Amino acid sequence: MSEGNGTAPAPEPSLHELCERYRRLYMPAVCDALFELGLEEKVLPSWLRPLDPLQRIVGEAFTVEGHDIPRVGWDEGIERMKSYLEVFERLTPDSLLVSTTPGGTVGHFGELTANAARSHGCVGVILDGNLRDIEGLREIGFQVFYRDLSPLNGIGRWEMIASQEPVAIGGVTVHPGDIVFAEFDGILIVPRAVAVEVLEKAEEIVNAEGRVRSEVRGGDSPWSSFERHGHI
Repeated sequence: MSEGNGTAPAPEPSLHELCERYRRLYMPAVCDALFELGLEEKVLPSWLRPLDPLQRIVGEAFTVEGHDIPRVGWDEGIERMKSYLEVFERLTPDSLLVSTTPGGTVGHFGELTANAARSHGCVGVILDGNLRDIEGLREIGFQVFYRDLSPLNGIGRWEMIASQEPVAIGGVTVHPGDIVFAEFDGILIVPRAVAVEVLEKAEEIVNAEGRVRSEVRGGDSPWSSFERHGHI
């Protein structure tokens, strides 16, 4: 029980509730929350572009790192791909795959793996690599933020070297379990340890901005509304 008023602290939200509440927000408010709390705003590079510019995704980071390899035969390629394909059985509801292959040239994610990811509750992918099967991905509405495109099959030319280990994208480190918030404005990484604190502050900001929005639409000056609500 907390000191002073004898009331117990509110329970931590479940992962699903946490993600659902973040999904009702918008990126600048979450960035502002981090800024006001004195926390780092971990924004991934803007060259990661969304397949669907209108779709927001929020989930718990499940990380994968791979690298291109000198071409090998099909059978050996399948064997070296096996551990990656087994990753999709480990994805869980509200997971978000964060996959990085620095300097890769082949396709690293496509429509068939998207179907496998979705069947286990994965909400989308951040792909610091090359995407393929655009038509199929758009048909099923699966969101991917990707670096580039390549129609080349990765079998025999790519392998996973690590999963559920920290990965770096554009100088930003993503840890397994971090909350990933991605929309057209950008991709933000919220460390899991502060995700609830940031969420509550962002919700407070969104509520205040809603009041400011109503007032300035009604003719109030931005400054006077800012003085009343502390946000603009």
